[in-house]
Formats: sequence, structure tokens, C-alpha cells
Amino acid sequence: MRVVYSWLVDYLKEKPAFDVVISNLSKIGFSIENIQNIGVSCENVVVAKVIKKEKHPNADKLSLCQVTDGKESYQVVCGAKNVAEGQVVPFAKIGAKLGKIIIKKAKIRGVESCGMICSGQELGLEEKSEGIMVLDEKIELGKDLKELFPPDYVFELEITPNLAYCLSHYSLARELSIFFGYKLKEVNPLPVSCLNENFDIRIETSNCLRYIGVIIKNIKNLKTPHYISDRLKKIGLNPKENILIDLSNYVMFELGQPTHCFDLNNIEDSIVVRMASSGEKIKTLDGKDYELNENIMVIADTKKPLAVAGVIGGYFSSINEKTKDILIEIANFNPSAVRKSSKFLNIKTDSSYRFERGVDINLAPLCARRMVEIIKDQNPDCDVFYYNDVKNFKENKKVVKIDHKKINSILGTNIDNVKINEFLKKLDSDFDGINFTVPSYRSDIESLWDISEEVARYLGYDVIESKTNMSLMKSKDDPYYILRNKIADKFLVFGFNEVLNYDIVSEKELNLLGFENINFLKISNPLSKEFEYLRPLLLPSLLKNIRYNINRGIKSVKIYEFGSLFLNEKSKPYESRRLAGVICGLVDEYEYWKEKEKEVDFFYLKNVIQYILSDFTDIVFKNKSNEKYIVEDVSMEVYYGDKKIGFFGLLNPDVPKIFDIKADNIFYFDIDFDLLCSNFKTDFVNSIKKPKPISQFQYGIRDLSFLVDKKHSYEDIYKSLAETKDIFDIRLIDVYEGKNIGADKKSFTFRFIFSSMDKTFTDEELNKKIEEIYNILNSNFGAKLRE
Repeated sequence: MRVVYSWLVDYLKEKPAFDVVISNLSKIGFSIENIQNIGVSCENVVVAKVIKKEKHPNADKLSLCQVTDGKESYQVVCGAKNVAEGQVVPFAKIGAKLGKIIIKKAKIRGVESCGMICSGQELGLEEKSEGIMVLDEKIELGKDLKELFPPDYVFELEITPNLAYCLSHYSLARELSIFFGYKLKEVNPLPVSCLNENFDIRIETSNCLRYIGVIIKNIKNLKTPHYISDRLKKIGLNPKENILIDLSNYVMFELGQPTHCFDLNNIEDSIVVRMASSGEKIKTLDGKDYELNENIMVIADTKKPLAVAGVIGGYFSSINEKTKDILIEIANFNPSAVRKSSKFLNIKTDSSYRFERGVDINLAPLCARRMVEIIKDQNPDCDVFYYNDVKNFKENKKVVKIDHKKINSILGTNIDNVKINEFLKKLDSDFDGINFTVPSYRSDIESLWDISEEVARYLGYDVIESKTNMSLMKSKDDPYYILRNKIADKFLVFGFNEVLNYDIVSEKELNLLGFENINFLKISNPLSKEFEYLRPLLLPSLLKNIRYNINRGIKSVKIYEFGSLFLNEKSKPYESRRLAGVICGLVDEYEYWKEKEKEVDFFYLKNVIQYILSDFTDIVFKNKSNEKYIVEDVSMEVYYGDKKIGFFGLLNPDVPKIFDIKADNIFYFDIDFDLLCSNFKTDFVNSIKKPKPISQFQYGIRDLSFLVDKKHSYEDIYKSLAETKDIFDIRLIDVYEGKNIGADKKSFTFRFIFSSMDKTFTDEELNKKIEEIYNILNSNFGAKLRE
């Protein structure tokens, strides 16, 4: 809700500063947002009157006006369409400042202009203006506009459902009065006296709890008073400058009670509050026709519905510029009934917003008197012909027994009984120390627990100590979440994105991958054929992800998922957690302009897997994978010690085709995450890698290229050399198969890095070590030096 500071403090005898008001509202549970400093931003702008308007001699769309500030007259050229003789307007004299603009004497189309008639937008009072600003005729001429529009503030207030009784300026002032001791100016208009004309009001539904009808005739001055129009503009409304329309909005934002005015001449005989008939129709104020049903409550006369109760008025009974006689409705409706109507018609209004949250049933008479007071103030000669308060509820005052000890127990405090009673006396002036009568506007208070919350709001939440007598158990680190977060961070290094998929797949997807549904878990009541089985592997979901991205022009897809798999193990359902992912396309979607685009390959994926599993020292890659959807010759299995924990490699080219993926060379990896977690040490000492001593002496580096039979793998060669003395690191530089080396041969180039803690190796010593390595390769694998 938008709140105007000056309007709010107008109901307080003391005027707390704006910062104090904001601070106090925050302390008692209101969220303050979007504070706006408003008021005119100008110098030397005064109130003036247009005493003459003529057509500009040299321009069709300009007017030549004479204005006076009560002392002097000025000739002004004005381009606004709405300027008229007799208007009271804001006038910027020569030398006036409008923000950064300084008004100077000017010639416009050959005619001298000595100032400017201003719009609300130019003065900083409106976001957008259609023409010049027209002021109240009663305002004194020559008055400085800064006196008329002093600095003010508008702020957004978030009103939670439990604070729905604060949806007005007066109720907020009442809260400040209760909680911070400011003296409240009571809004207490005189009782309505009327001529007791006969008119019939009937309530025929339990959803209407109260209906006050007031008939006023002979209303002649329909212009909205300046102070009402100004306040409505400040809260973001667009006043219609008709008091019979604007007053309903004003009273609602002032006191919190929605009201409505009907044109009395369009009402047939009486008012009936009833439920609509099925198929009954109404045209509403928004100009639309709606078909109603028996769940919609309406305000009707003897022939037709006049309004949807609590939501929106009807078109044919609405106020217009010719209206002189009105019926004012001040009612109270069942919140659920208004909610149903609003939802069915898909209409949300400020009125329905309040009724849906509950309006104080005893607020209606006050608002009726307030409506009459303002109308009669503008129209002293009008007459109140009818006033009737029809009640359809029983007055049941809610009483809560106060137990001071229990309140302290709920809050965990030791607050003195006198302080608690002091506060409760402010809410219930008749409070006797035990029996607390809940005010009718506080429908949110149901029990002692609610009272305790109000006591805490009043005394300040800081009275509640930050301590507990509850014994706390030491939490246990869960390796799943710790390891999951560590691996997720490592994936970011390579530009991977995490995906989250449903745990449900179709039978067709599994069959396409060559699986039979013998051990699969079928859902008893699936939503559709697409969601029939709990997934036994993550691949189908990831393939759909990759298809979605490629179809939208993404050139680099690198995704992973932590997910659960479900299988039947020995006729019992079994769940396990896996880490899987797919990559295809470019290494980087957005390459540096000097570099060439690189495609992901098997070795790139191997590097990724090595890095994300680098917290485990016993990870080994060996063997080829025999998974049916993986290309055996472009794959490897992952072992933790002697336990197989996963695999990675190139997907069979048929798989992308089956899933309608327009991409080649899609690589997949799948890791048993439960097994990883069971071997992960969560404590700091065991989780970090132990540092190895580094020699202070210079490294020695030698490369060696050799030929071996194709049957020998890199893994076997690496193992045979890894334990050789003084080798610090072995790196594979190149693998070659092709012309000039023989069809059954392949060439490896290894880089050997030698290091000693005692010395720097000489060239002669390094050559001997390379010779020793060659002899091992020749003896074990029949290796020959490559020429």
C-alpha cells in the first residue's frame, strides 16, 4: 500500500519526523519499500488566475492568455488544450526555477510571453500531465506554490495478511499511537440526521453481514476538493474530479472501509443483497459484460443486478456528471464470498483486496458519517433523505483470559505484569487485568499466543534474549553435500552447467537404449506414457537436455547431473546416487578471436574426469568399457583402488540418431557417487592432499619417441615406468598411428622429468636414465626407437 507521510501524521496531535515514523513502523513488523520524496521543486512560482484567453495570432494550436497574481497582470503564450478563462493555475514568473530550468522572457511566434502556466509534471507533482494544472478556485492569488505543496514523502508499505486491519492511513496512525504513545486525533463525524424517506433494503444471503444505505439528494457541487484530489494523486490514483467517485476511494484509503455510490435515479424501488441466478448478466464499470452464477453475490434492485458485491460496481447505476441524487453503500461482506466472486470474474480491485482480508464490521457506521460529512461540507444545501443500518450478524465480543506467566513462557522472557497490563489497556480500555476483550478491528487475535506476539511487538523484540535451554546435539558432516559442492565448483572451471531432471522416464526411451524392463520400477499410476518408469540411468534425461540446447543453436553443451537411479535388486526396490554428464561441440562456445575453434574429444573429457576426482589419490583409469551404448575403443573405466566406480567415453553414433540429436561425437560419463561418498573424508586433516617435498635442484627433461605393437596400451607402458628411480613425472606428448610406421604399430612420445633431492643431473646421467628406460620398454613391449 502507498502511504503519504503528511496524510498519516495528520491524525496525530504530535507530528513525528518522517525518519522516526519509518523507524517505528519497521519496529512493529512493517516492511518499508520505495521511499519517494515529493513536493514542488521550484522557485518564484505562484498561484494566478487566467482572466482572458484569446487565439494566438500566428499559431492555431497556441493560446494568448492574460493572467494575474492579484497584483500584476502578465501576457503568456500557452500551448495546453485545457487552459480556460477563469481558471486558477500555477504561474512561473520571469526568473522562476523549475528544477534546472530558468524561465526567461521569450517571443513565441512573434508574440512576447512573460512567464509560463505550469503542468503538474513540470512542477514535479505528477509523473505525466495531459495539460496545465488547475487549482482550487478558493486558493489565494499570489501564494507561493511551495506553501501550497510543501515537501512530503510517499512510501510503499507491505501489509502482511495478519496486519490487514492496517490498510488505511488512520489505522496506521492508530498503530503508532498504541505502540509509541502519540496522541491520536479521533475521526468522529456528527451523527447523520435525515428526513426518514421510505426505502427498502433487504439482505437475502448470509454472506452479507451488514449493509448501511444513505440517500442524499440535491447535490450540485460535484467537484472534488483539492486536498482529496491531491492525496489521491500522491498514492498513485487518477482522481476523476467528481466527489461522488473520488470520495469512495478517499474514505477507503483514509479509514479502510470500501464504499460505493449509486445513481439513485437508476435504482428500481429497493436494494436487495442476494446471490446471483445462474446465467444472470451484468455490465460493470470496466465496460465489460459478465455472466454470473449462483456463487456470485450481487447488489440488486427489484429488476437487475447493480454491482458485484465487494468487487466492482455496475455500469448502468454508476455516477455521471448529471447525477444529483445518490445512494451510498457502506457494507460488510463475508471474505470468502468476495474472494470467490473476484476469482471467478478475474477482477481485482482495492475494494476486493480489503474485503478478502476482512474489514472491521463496526467500521461501517463511522465511514457512513464520514461520507455524509464531506459531501455536506461541499454541498451545504443538499439533504439526507434516508439512513438505514441493516444488520445480519450477532455481536459476539471475543474475550481472552490473560495469564502473565504463560505469556512470559511463550516469549522466553521475564516481563513485569504491570508492563503487560499497560499495553493491553491501550487495546482494551476496559481491561481488568484478566479478561481482555479483543477490539472488533483485531480479528487476527484469537488466543493467548496472539496476545503474546502483540506484547513482543509493543515492548520490542529485543526484550527476548537470544538463548535457549534446549540441549543441542553435535551435527555430523554429511560427505554427500560436502563432496557434491566441491565437485560442482570444479565443474565450473570447465564451463559445465548443472541440470535437474525428473526421476521418471518412458519405456520407449529405455528400449531405444537397448534395455529390457525386467528390473525396472514401474509407477502404479503414471501421469502419462512419458512418465511410466523410475529411471535406471541418467542418460535418457541428459540426452533430452542436449537435444533441447542443440536445437536452439548452442554450439557447446557441457552438462552434468547428480541424480538417483532406481532398480529392482533381488525383487526389492533399490536406490543409488550417480554423477553423470554429457559433452559435445566446441570446447568453448565463445572463443578468443585469435584462436581456432576446438572440438571436445575423448582426451578433453579424460582431463575433466581426472580434475573433478582429484581429491581421491587412488583413482585409476583402465580397461575399455563394455557398456552397450558406448564405443568400446574410445572409452575407459574408472576405478577407486580395485573397485569399479564408473566409466566414460564416446556414445555409440546410433544413440544421438535415435533421440533425434543433430550432433556428432557426444561423450558421456557416469560415476557411482555413493561409492565416492563412502570413501570421502570429511574432516579437514584427512581431506586435504599431503604436500610432497620438492627438490631445490633443477629438473632434468628428456623426450623419448618409440614404436610398439598396437596391442600395448598407454596404461601398461606407464605402469612399467612409473616406479623408475628419480622420475618426477611422466607426460604423454603424442600418439600417432598411420603411414610410414606400419599398420600394426603405433608411436608414443613421452616426456620424462627427472629430479633428485641431492643434486642436479648432468647430461651424461640423464642420457643413461633414458637408456635404462628404453631397455625396460624394449624388454617388456618390444619397443623400437622411432627414426
